[in-house]
Amino acid sequence: MKRKVLFALLAALLIVGVVALAACAPTQEEADAFYADLRAQAEEANADLGAVMAETAKYDYTTSFDIMHNYYNGVSRGTVNELDEDGEPIPGKEGENGWKDGEEGYTWMYETAHLDVVKKGNTITTTATIYLPVNEETYENDDVATVAYASAKGSVNSETGEFTLEWSKYGGADGKGADADIAAVDASGNAVGVYDMSALLTLWYDMLSDYGDISDKYDAVTTADSGFKIYQDIAQVSFRQVFDLEGEDYGYWHDPAGDLAADFAGENAKLMSRGFDADIAYNWEVISGMKQTRVSVTSTTKNRMKSFEFFVEDIIAYYDETSVMNKQLILYADVYGNTDFVAEIEITE
Repeated sequence: MKRKVLFALLAALLIVGVVALAACAPTQEEADAFYADLRAQAEEANADLGAVMAETAKYDYTTSFDIMHNYYNGVSRGTVNELDEDGEPIPGKEGENGWKDGEEGYTWMYETAHLDVVKKGNTITTTATIYLPVNEETYENDDVATVAYASAKGSVNSETGEFTLEWSKYGGADGKGADADIAAVDASGNAVGVYDMSALLTLWYDMLSDYGDISDKYDAVTTADSGFKIYQDIAQVSFRQVFDLEGEDYGYWHDPAGDLAADFAGENAKLMSRGFDADIAYNWEVISGMKQTRVSVTSTTKNRMKSFEFFVEDIIAYYDETSVMNKQLILYADVYGNTDFVAEIEITE
């Protein structure tokens, strides 16, 4: 009798557990409601961003800021071990570690530039200076023995988007400088992340254009918020781009066709993701990486821009050793770089 009672109790607990799991499983209705709410939040933030930037465009202003890119040097996806029937790496066909840069491990690097921006009427003028390692032979040329920086000045007509270059040059630590062709500066690899000198000269104009209206990015929005906080209005939007193994953009941060609860196996092996919101999971076997962007704009009570913050985080899928004792390579995903700046706006008119 005692065993029957115990069995009945266990069976009841099992049923309760299964029912609880079923109740917790995400439904399509919950997912649809989540995305509808996210879309509404994005539309509200977009309206505020557009209003702030449109009002600020009526005034002349200046801003100066540093943009920095931090990254791990030598990061790549690598390759996985080819295993025998016992699950051991086949000699001569061991995979390549895609995260560490040789036996010394990866190296944390950084690139930085300073931008001075002047907006007057319909003209946005930017002077950009990329600071370079003064002891790096790569940055030596015939005119400047040891190049300490590359600098350029250009302007964009905010109505037409037309760009005009005023000058570009290399400068040395000794104070001497020499004119330089901006195409050569770009080709030399002097950049801050994805922003070469030409891109830095149009950076501010591009930011205003890209984030003054984000309606074309709604499918990439992961979070959006807008409202009055701590004596100022804040509009913040986060985006996510996901890339396939060829580096092409999937177009969405979540695969609309993805199963909410399926495993990445069998007919679901090619799914990009599953679940939604905080429970989303990515299939790193078919994803090479992703880029996460956050834009925050604060404004004064007069609806003019007070600050613009930009932050990008780069994530890569890579093979690494399971542990010090287990050299088998398995697939991970981690941050390998980020780019950011904060621009404070000073109205001059």
